[in-house]
Amino acid sequence: MRLLTPEDFEPWLGRQVRINTLPKPVEVLLARVERMPRLIGFDVRERFRLTFEAHPSVLLMDTTYEFDCGRGGPHPIHISQITPTPNARRYQAIFT
Repeated sequence: MRLLTPEDFEPWLGRQVRINTLPKPVEVLLARVERMPRLIGFDVRERFRLTFEAHPSVLLMDTTYEFDCGRGGPHPIHISQITPTPNARRYQAIFT
């Protein structure tokens, strides 16, 4: 199995991506791809974080969803909620 990298998601930066949810899919904006410093001796791959933004009416649980973004997708990605803005709910996925 190939590990995902920031390069897999950078083409989707600023674009809507589809999440397979029930009863119907929702779309969120891939707002940021952030590379994180490596922990020498511990990291197998480059660590990175994806930040997604959604309309305030889109409430997602902290769990794994199937995202249709990146190369070779769809990808199962675990997200968690982070502090919202006045106009958007925000979610992150951390890859270590």
